[in-house]
Amino acid sequence: MTCALSIDLHTHSNHSDGTLTPAALVQRAVAAGVQVLALTDHDTVSGLQEARHESLGTGLDLVPGVEISALWRAQSIHILGLWIDPAAPELRRQLAAQEERRRQRMRKMCARLTHLALPGDELLAAVEAMPGLPTRTHLAAALCAGGHVREPQEAFRRYLRKGKPAHVAAGWPPLDEVVGWIGAAGGIASLAHPARYALSAGARRQLLADFVAAGGRALEVVSGGGGASHVDASAMLAVRFGLVGSVGSDFHDPRQIWNPLGRSLKLPDCVVPVWRAFGL
Repeated sequence: MTCALSIDLHTHSNHSDGTLTPAALVQRAVAAGVQVLALTDHDTVSGLQEARHESLGTGLDLVPGVEISALWRAQSIHILGLWIDPAAPELRRQLAAQEERRRQRMRKMCARLTHLALPGDELLAAVEAMPGLPTRTHLAAALCAGGHVREPQEAFRRYLRKGKPAHVAAGWPPLDEVVGWIGAAGGIASLAHPARYALSAGARRQLLADFVAAGGRALEVVSGGGGASHVDASAMLAVRFGLVGSVGSDFHDPRQIWNPLGRSLKLPDCVVPVWRAFGL
């Protein structure tokens, strides 16, 4: 298995749907022995400056990143941008548009909750008072805090998941556009957690073919929560489509003790590591 360094290229802070500040995330990574860390918040780079400042003098190599929501055949797909220039004007413009999509979606979901006899306006205010871009995770937390569900996952099961009464499609941009934004910002586009999408084996292969055709260069072969069978299947896809491999915990919350930063993120030897191009 490849990865002499402790590397984690998929994490979140409270600038999206994580619970730690960027500074606290960096501190936790250093304490855990992580040597290369990417902060990849959903559709925002707003936490990178704080994370970079906190990493100075620690020996941690901080990779500027982002996780952008995209659409492929009506399926929501997440594309990681790694080693991006967070100041790239086109990327910043497009991320501002993503933020507006998220805010419009949140308003529509809360309006649907109002029609379900829930306090939609109060829930919207609670979400908007939270740090970071609004996500369904924030809304689930507000529903839980208001006593409307017992736990956040119940909010998804009853209201927020696709097919449930408060779900609203986000209208994400197409996959090829998102890959183009990342490339224009000098980054490497990596398809996040490929085993997590509800796709047939054939559709998953077509997704990878379209991703490569659009300029995608990497695949997250090892992802938090994925078992050995997922790693093996993803490694085979990376080799088949000529993609370099990435590893990431998809860390959100230290209370999720089963998914710590840098958890057993070892890339199979058959896959070329994405970080090799950066001399790591």
